[in-house]
Amino acid sequence: PLTCSLSLTPVQSAAWREQVQQQEHQEISRKPLERSNSVWVRKGALRWWRDWKPQRWVDVGVALEQSTKSDGRKDSIFFVYYTQYDEKKYLQLFINEVTALVPVLQDCHYTFAVYTAERTKQRWPLVLAAPSEEHMNDWLDLLSSCCCECRGIAGTPSRQALWSTTSKGDIMLHEPSLSLEALAHAVPCDLMFWRQIPGHLRCVESNSLGLVWGIGWDGTAWVYSGSFGQQPSPVNPEMHLQTDVRSIHVYENQRWNPMTGYTDKGLPTDRPMWSDESGLKECTKGNTHPPSPQWSWVSEWAVDFTVPGGTDKEGWQYAADFPTTFHGHKTMKDFVRRRRWTRRCKITVRGPWKMVPPIHLSDISLMPCLAQSKMEEVPVWALSDKGDVLCRLGVSPQNPAGSSWLHVGTDQPFKSISIGGANQVWAITRDGAVFYRGSVSPENPAGECWYHIPSPPRQNLRQLSVGRTSVFAVDENSNLWYRQGLTPSYPQGSAWELISNNVTKVSVGPLDQVWIVADGVPGFPTETPGAICHRLSVGPMQPKGLSWDYGIG
Repeated sequence: PLTCSLSLTPVQSAAWREQVQQQEHQEISRKPLERSNSVWVRKGALRWWRDWKPQRWVDVGVALEQSTKSDGRKDSIFFVYYTQYDEKKYLQLFINEVTALVPVLQDCHYTFAVYTAERTKQRWPLVLAAPSEEHMNDWLDLLSSCCCECRGIAGTPSRQALWSTTSKGDIMLHEPSLSLEALAHAVPCDLMFWRQIPGHLRCVESNSLGLVWGIGWDGTAWVYSGSFGQQPSPVNPEMHLQTDVRSIHVYENQRWNPMTGYTDKGLPTDRPMWSDESGLKECTKGNTHPPSPQWSWVSEWAVDFTVPGGTDKEGWQYAADFPTTFHGHKTMKDFVRRRRWTRRCKITVRGPWKMVPPIHLSDISLMPCLAQSKMEEVPVWALSDKGDVLCRLGVSPQNPAGSSWLHVGTDQPFKSISIGGANQVWAITRDGAVFYRGSVSPENPAGECWYHIPSPPRQNLRQLSVGRTSVFAVDENSNLWYRQGLTPSYPQGSAWELISNNVTKVSVGPLDQVWIVADGVPGFPTETPGAICHRLSVGPMQPKGLSWDYGIG
């Protein structure tokens, strides 16, 4: 844990006593409580997920103090007051050091995490919980506005912003200080400041012309409808109702008993008889809740017959043991079985996003243009939830939603697609085969034919991303591959080269800079997947880069 717990100074001790007295008589104010000598304070009561073991929720007092200096600059400090062994102590975070404020999933509370560069390095954010969604949003709005103010960030996103989504579906963006991909101005990942944009998405794609598309958990396509950069920001930007539906799964596990057949009495070394997909966590229908309090159930639990690998007529899948590959029919060598139960939940929010009907999508890719690019139409490729390949026509900064979908012929369903800065389209089928689309151009937006590209030896690829002159792909074992030998005259390349492991997703920018979502962080074996990382030293002479810079996650 971080050693930022200090004994209280007399000034802070007095503030603590004053705060406790005030809390007995009034609720948290939505406005500054005190104002004198250019100082204002917002106080309240939250719960804190304690930094040291045994970790548990602790009731704490909090205060945000902002002072204005004579030159007009503002300093803000966020205090967390707690008691340890009858001694009053506090944590303090300087607002200009905060790098992200993120709603998180924890114990079904209204919880958010506060990151700084140091806490990102330690993988130990400050985690706080509010008594209601309204209180949480109040604190997030206040802290976020102070963070943006001290960094000189105002209003709408710039066209060059870096967009991302959390595992919870919140939309985050980072504003580059100069040029995000210029090596001379690269910002260390742990210093990147992320702010939240209203809305809810499973994934998001953007380019430097101000086009931003996203896909919800239910496959609905959305396009960003807010303003950008120097455009005048409306006092009340148009916010649309945005809904999303997703399925929550639990697994029922059983082992074969020669006397009684399949039973819920497993071996001592077995996974729980009700678990998540990995079998590492016990999950029953009774103790499994929606992802956050914002979600609500819209169906009851039911057996899921659409599991990869197939099922029998009762929904069971069979295997020789846990964990291994399951199949939908029983054999003499199958001593364990499982079946997946599913339940649907729904969320409704408001944000600057317009729906793009009517086809539900599984993947989307926008050409990674440079900011100074002049294009009448921007190529956008997508995959439907059935695996069909689609090309969106009529997309431009003036008409970000485009006009219509053009179906591109295929003989099998696809699961990943990406278009690069020179109209190179690469895609992966659901069985892991790789294809390159030939002759794509502004005059022929759908191209001519598919060329098969051999996969890495003994590996199935699951996701890829194309930059201006490079192609990176991730396989089913979370390895990252680089395509060698790409030239304008031979755009298919010659061979795959292994770059790294522990990669969940890769994204390549317009200058071939490489970003990933990491499956793990070195030195932190218990860290959950999801750290954002930047590939260092990528350039024309070193297109593969040399090492990773690990950021928030």
